[in-house]
Amino acid sequence: MRLPREDGGGVMCRTHQPVDADEISQLIAAALGATGVLPPMSRLEELNRVLRAEVARLAPLVHRQADDEPLQSRAWYRLIQTAERAQGTLNFQIGTAPLSGAIHVAELARRVQELRGVVVVGQ
Repeated sequence: MRLPREDGGGVMCRTHQPVDADEISQLIAAALGATGVLPPMSRLEELNRVLRAEVARLAPLVHRQADDEPLQSRAWYRLIQTAERAQGTLNFQIGTAPLSGAIHVAELARRVQELRGVVVVGQ
């Protein structure tokens, strides 16, 4: 936004983005949760271990599922990108502080949710 000058010059312009009420609610909940009590590192390390194992188990299933889709179709891209995003989180370590550990396991959990959302049961 550019403020008007005292001499009357200048242009005042604002860009308004549409507000997604659900997104705002999630951001508020996340911000309020950030001030909460973080789990101990031992719990975060346990979550890290379990979630990493789940990503390692589900990602190959999603890749195999993508093999059954037409090459470069929307479904193929969705499956490949979901699997690769999840596998990409495995490149990062948990860290040594509770906050960084909590952020890391939350990201792993989101990726597991994504994988579970696309994997076909019985694969």
